Amino acid sequence: MLKWLRKYSRSWFIALAIGAIVVVFVFWGVGGLKSPRFQEAAEVNGTPILLTAYLKEYHDLVKQYQERTQGELTEETIKALGLKEQALNRLIQEVLLLQAGKRLGVRVSKAELQERIRNYPFFQEDGHFSERRYFLLLSRNRLSPADFEESEHRRLLIQKIYQEVTSFAKVSDRELQLIYRLGQEKVAVSYVTVPPERFLSRVNPGEAELSQYYQDHPAEFRQPDRVKVKYLFFRAQDFLDRVKLPPEEVKNYLAEHGEEFSRPMVIKARQVFLPVSPKATAEERQRVEQQAQDLLDRARAGEDFAQLAKAYSQDERTREKGGDLGYLKRGQLQPQWEEVAFSLRPGEVALASTSQGFHLILVEEVKEREKLPDAEARAGQRLREERSRRLAQETAQKAWEDLSRASWAEVAQKYGITLKESPLFSLKEPLPELGALPQFNRAALQLKPREISRVVELPEGFAILQGVERLPEHQPPLEQVKEKVREAVKRQQARKLAEVEAGRLLERLGKGESLSQVAAQVGLTVKESDFFTRHQGFLGQPLAEALTSAAFQRSGQHP
Repeated sequence: MLKWLRKYSRSWFIALAIGAIVVVFVFWGVGGLKSPRFQEAAEVNGTPILLTAYLKEYHDLVKQYQERTQGELTEETIKALGLKEQALNRLIQEVLLLQAGKRLGVRVSKAELQERIRNYPFFQEDGHFSERRYFLLLSRNRLSPADFEESEHRRLLIQKIYQEVTSFAKVSDRELQLIYRLGQEKVAVSYVTVPPERFLSRVNPGEAELSQYYQDHPAEFRQPDRVKVKYLFFRAQDFLDRVKLPPEEVKNYLAEHGEEFSRPMVIKARQVFLPVSPKATAEERQRVEQQAQDLLDRARAGEDFAQLAKAYSQDERTREKGGDLGYLKRGQLQPQWEEVAFSLRPGEVALASTSQGFHLILVEEVKEREKLPDAEARAGQRLREERSRRLAQETAQKAWEDLSRASWAEVAQKYGITLKESPLFSLKEPLPELGALPQFNRAALQLKPREISRVVELPEGFAILQGVERLPEHQPPLEQVKEKVREAVKRQQARKLAEVEAGRLLERLGKGESLSQVAAQVGLTVKESDFFTRHQGFLGQPLAEALTSAAFQRSGQHP
């Protein structure tokens, strides 16, 4: 066991070591929101972290949390979990690693980068790198080769620096035993939640309190740059009817992209099986699913799949063989299992859910393929969509050229496009008819009144914009935002009342009263958690570190 732990222990201590470095630089080497227009989120030893990078990292973190909890996040929850701080800390860690790598002289050669990209299974055909497939997949994901290769270069560089910086770490057997024990310990708790919402009706802030809060929290009500534009939107799907496809073209397209319209017939796979009893409660099933998700993350991070199967799989037939299922054809296992497994490429790992439980699946080899039953229809639809998008782009470009010699109304009429005008909006606000389109918002905010943009590419088509009005970033007067200030003050005061109420309950518990007794007297419900590890987190929330830490500090003697 210790030999196995030593093999995978480095990641634990890397996290601790880097975490310590980050703390030092957070307090000593990081600047604040210094730019007047807030273009930089922070600065690390002279290296700026741009606000755009921070926002992307933050939104990725929120999305990751929502996917794992399958729920919406309120502003209070985001604050309690510290997601904004975590997003910034991740970027700080990356900058620190890059700075350390520069000092150590770590480099990534062109040959190393090419080798990395060539080894990706999704860029290969018949086991070899395919340049055609490489450019095709990048095009489908709206990525240029230069952007993708720059991103991969950065990831590879950070990986090499990570290994270089932490190669000095030496771990004793005693430390490994401690880490293993901490990772295996479980706790279940009874708890009550004192929600601030129950106190909202009790608070009625006065004018002086509103004025004071407004003065103390100016950034909360500061209005960002906002613009109004008129625009023409050439939606790709509106051009589908104009695309005519001779059958011969569809056949040629299918022949050229055959692998994309086929499926595996025989695969070689391994699995880690975690059973769920038919009588299991929703909470019990959720607990097993969380364990399966944790194992999936570990497998994707590079841990040996066969070792994971030996340690965790409950399939007695295959566990000692590292979960090896051998070669499989369709129809041998459950449809839900096959739907996931037969969609994977060699080397890919995914999670399948069946009536029996959860299956972590690794596909090692695909031997034979067959054409999908509706391959021609799919190929025809794909080709029509590509052609319609190209037609929309060409039409938008012609319209943009016509705007130099004709009015917007004339151009809109010529191409049968409705001329629209937006309300005032900021960088992060979705538009009523378009929704959230960051590319559109960024292009709009770069325009001065009457200035015309180039053709802007969007997920669903192409747009041309003209600036109509710009409202610069400003601090609105209190009267203009009084209701927002009132709601903020009410939330703040309600939260304080909830904290006072929780303090009273805690004081009574300290005197020996039972949790159920004190909760019932104030109209709260006692809830019970399942057993969870430090890694799983309180209520299956790995990011709720404060709650998890508090739970593991309790005991029977000090409940």
